[in-house]
Amino acid sequence: MIRSIPWLAVALVWSAQALGAASPEDYPMAPERVAPGVYAVLSPARDFPNPENLGWNANMAFVVTGDGVLVVDTGSSETMGVALRNAIRSVTDQPVRWIVNTHSHGDHWLGNHGFAGDGPEIMAGSASIARMKQQADGWIDSFNDMTGGATGQSRTLFPDRAVDERVERDLGGTRVVLLPSGDSHSPGDLVVWLPESRVLITGDVVYTDRAPSVWDGRVAQWIGFMDTLIGLGPRVVIPGHGRVEGPETLPRLKGYLTALWAAVEEGVLQGLPDFETVPIVRERMADIVVDYPGFEDKVNRSVAHMYTEVEDSVF
Repeated sequence: MIRSIPWLAVALVWSAQALGAASPEDYPMAPERVAPGVYAVLSPARDFPNPENLGWNANMAFVVTGDGVLVVDTGSSETMGVALRNAIRSVTDQPVRWIVNTHSHGDHWLGNHGFAGDGPEIMAGSASIARMKQQADGWIDSFNDMTGGATGQSRTLFPDRAVDERVERDLGGTRVVLLPSGDSHSPGDLVVWLPESRVLITGDVVYTDRAPSVWDGRVAQWIGFMDTLIGLGPRVVIPGHGRVEGPETLPRLKGYLTALWAAVEEGVLQGLPDFETVPIVRERMADIVVDYPGFEDKVNRSVAHMYTEVEDSVF
């Protein structure tokens, strides 16, 4: 019960503020050091943007190098980006010189403009960049609707460097590897690997204590890409949603995705339509989904999206 009090307090503050546009001070961002110079900024929310969480439902991270800061994902609004910038300033006065947007979903990049004053280089997959430019207004309007206006009218700042193959860079004396996922979670996904500290920053290619959203990606590719991530041997994994975990989170997520695929395949082979396949998925995954809250909210859409991909692979 004692542990629940701070969370309740945050929820009450968020709910009270959701009557209009939020300010940077409304976001309780507290950088968590996970390795020397590497910080996670974790949202306590486990649901979609709404008035209670003021639109902050995704994680961010940053790396303090010898010559500036690398930020990975910036949140759902310009105001949120300013809040993240302020949180970074509590750790270092160095400017933000680089940003990686892991993918095109608005809760991971609409905060970019909060860093415009630093003039950072912003990296993303080319497919992600194209989608950002096409869908920005829709994301902004959608988040405003979902949050009761809390996210406001964000100005956009798009990535200026496309990354479509494995790239290793020296950023301020820190080795940083950018790994495309092969469109696992969504087109143009990037994962950030820090080999010296063995920290993996994944965006939505990894979820921990929340059911993953699979309806914008390629699940067979995603399952295979998990082996690539496992092979890196990370010590710490910062997911796009959920708590920071160790390397055990990767085979666990692979097991979830593999079981989901197998259950959908069972329905396909029986000749069932997607909606009649959902009960099979529920039954086959009953013991797995306890580690992934929110499964029931996503199962129908997940099966509907995966059905065609599984069907094409079978036939």
